[in-house]
Amino acid sequence: MSNGNMTQARVLEIKEGNAITLPAEFVGKIGHSYGLVILVIKDKNVKLYPVDSDRVLYLRLEIEKLSKSFLEELTMIFEKAGLEDILFTSGICQAANRCFYECYFTPKQLSMSVQELNKHLKGITGVQMVVLEDVQKGD
Repeated sequence: MSNGNMTQARVLEIKEGNAITLPAEFVGKIGHSYGLVILVIKDKNVKLYPVDSDRVLYLRLEIEKLSKSFLEELTMIFEKAGLEDILFTSGICQAANRCFYECYFTPKQLSMSVQELNKHLKGITGVQMVVLEDVQKGD
């Protein structure tokens, strides 16, 4: 039964450890057993993304510059790989010729192998480095 609210909130204690416990009503509504937790360093926000797998991949691209062609090539590769629904994405340019793109997704989303995806990403114009690795588990 919905009362029209789009969000629910609780103030919870933050403490060290590798487990997150949530109120029962939250857990029931989330419906997934795992969560990807991301600390967005620049604004000190912590984001929690419920996921259906304990395996999440982290992708980081270092690129010469953020260009229209980079974005078009990346979009084409993501579409080909089945990655229309990325969990979290972020980008920053530290200088005119040094930009970074980051995102997270589950391997279950992929319609190609991780190795294939890696190869396609390395072929994007202007990509200097590709990091594609598993996110560390909290246990």
